[in-house]
Amino acid sequence: MLPVRVPSRDLHASRREKQAAADTRFLIVDEDRQVGRNLSFMLEARGYSEVRSVRSAARAEAIFGVFQPGIVFMELDLPDNANLQLATQLRVTARLRKFRLIALTSDMEHPAREAARAAGFERYLVKPVAQDELDKILCIPSAMSRQAQAPGGG
Repeated sequence: MLPVRVPSRDLHASRREKQAAADTRFLIVDEDRQVGRNLSFMLEARGYSEVRSVRSAARAEAIFGVFQPGIVFMELDLPDNANLQLATQLRVTARLRKFRLIALTSDMEHPAREAARAAGFERYLVKPVAQDELDKILCIPSAMSRQAQAPGGG
């Protein structure tokens, strides 16, 4: 069997994608410490090293400007509806810098869903977060889809 030669531009693209993944910063805002730990673990297992988890809106607001996350995962049930206020405040703080705001909820039909969308939440993840659902957010194919794409995969 002859070796397959991969064009160098493909190698550079792959390196750029890996660097982009390494450069992406994540902020997790959930008062449940275990949710933060689990989500941090899943992100780090995918190669993301810049992950911070906080348990309050006040702490999230305090580190947001300095840490500058590209993606913020935020619980929809923070005390006193702080999540909607925080989402609005983060958008103001970020000004022109773009970031993604993803809701964490234990109820896909959450009553504040429309208000959350208006505040800038773009997607919802149901807790406990499944790896394949997180991968969809991150645009990483899940293990099942990679297996199906592999030669001889089901």
